[in-house]
Amino acid sequence: MPSRLLRLSVFALAGALMAVLAGHMWGRYTQSAEASGLEQYLSAYVVTTPKDQEAFQSAEGRARAEGAQEASAE
Repeated sequence: MPSRLLRLSVFALAGALMAVLAGHMWGRYTQSAEASGLEQYLSAYVVTTPKDQEAFQSAEGRARAEGAQEASAE
């Protein structure tokens, strides 16, 4: 019984330590990503709203999207 409790406490401590280290590493990653300005370059490739996608759709895609909107309006 004591060995089972000891094993469980060691696993719990290891899990908590891993969570703290992962949080620390994530904080350092976000800090370095903000400092490098990478977000400025990547935001040029991110489409935030469907309205922004219109420029990238083909004529067929736009017609299909308009047909779906008309069908949902009826």
